Amino acid sequence: MKVLLVTSMYEPYCGGGVSSHVGDLSSALARAGHEVTVLSHRRGRPRDPAGEQRVPAGVRAIFCRDFRDMFVRLRAVVRHGRYDVVHYHSFNALALAPLAIDAASADVFTLHSDSANYLASVRGWTRRSHPAYRTLLLYERVAGRLPDVTIAVSRRMKAYGEGIGIRPIVHIPNAVDGSFWTPNGGALPKAPPTIVVPRMHVPKNGIEYAIEAMPEILAEVPDAVLVVTGDGPLRPALEAAAARAAPGHVRFAGLVSREDLRELYRAAYAVVIPSVTVSGTQENTSIAALEGMACGTVVVATDIGGLPEVIRDGEDGFLVPERDSGALADRILQCLRDEGTRRRVADAARARVEREFAVSEWAERVARVYEDAIEANGRPSPGSPG
Repeated sequence: MKVLLVTSMYEPYCGGGVSSHVGDLSSALARAGHEVTVLSHRRGRPRDPAGEQRVPAGVRAIFCRDFRDMFVRLRAVVRHGRYDVVHYHSFNALALAPLAIDAASADVFTLHSDSANYLASVRGWTRRSHPAYRTLLLYERVAGRLPDVTIAVSRRMKAYGEGIGIRPIVHIPNAVDGSFWTPNGGALPKAPPTIVVPRMHVPKNGIEYAIEAMPEILAEVPDAVLVVTGDGPLRPALEAAAARAAPGHVRFAGLVSREDLRELYRAAYAVVIPSVTVSGTQENTSIAALEGMACGTVVVATDIGGLPEVIRDGEDGFLVPERDSGALADRILQCLRDEGTRRRVADAARARVEREFAVSEWAERVARVYEDAIEANGRPSPGSPG
């Protein structure tokens, strides 16, 4: 099949979960023999030729200047590409769908997040009657009816989609490339013991609770270091909180490459996903959690949203109540002090990712959704004669 993936989030110009998801999906589909193109944009940044070399082998990437340029070019890209499937990722990309609806044999959408709730959490819209929130929710209800089929990345997202009238919708959880996210096979460094929080700096990610856990951790393990990756609007406030709670023991690494993030996971005693519920939005099947698990590192996460779909408490990771820095500290300290438990849980985590969240099987399931949608539509392939 000829497949066009449409996303405003794609490396090297954007990191985060959706970017990782589309990168792994494009790579896996290409390896399976499909002809894959990704349409994205540079977010107004200058060209990064070296970064663009990291686009997966066999994948063609078209980087527009910004979202407006992407809007202008989509129709021509679809018309000239003659794709069997156009697959939109997240509600912002779905805004482009009216420009190319029915131009391919099937239009598919992946529901990564409840965007109206997410933006409410970032912008501080505390009232459901806020006009911007109501407008976004109306947009979700209307745009969600455009694709032929929607894929939800968690059971929570499936329920959310059904609640706003999206049909048909299927649940296919996120996956990661276990051939890239691998353990290092060696012993962890003795000092300083590191804890990694791979999160963008937005309210729902709850980074402040990992920082608040540090004084209790340092009381038991004085040389422990918390490494926070990513960036975002809360970074100044988080840096100030770190300076108060644990001066010299919290390092903000900023946006890092996949390769550097893998090395951080491999060297960490724990990966922490301290997500919280804000304005109704929650974590889904966290790609960062799956990456850490695939690297053979114990993940300590909060027991909300799609995280329990990924982690079974005490078996292949640890779950704690949200907004509870004391519970986070307890489980992190267990990872730091109890090597036997840490190794047992880490090994089980890696095995579960290989068994249930492997990219190749995931891409096969997505391809079957494409095939079923094409068959149900009965629209001829744009590339077929006549």
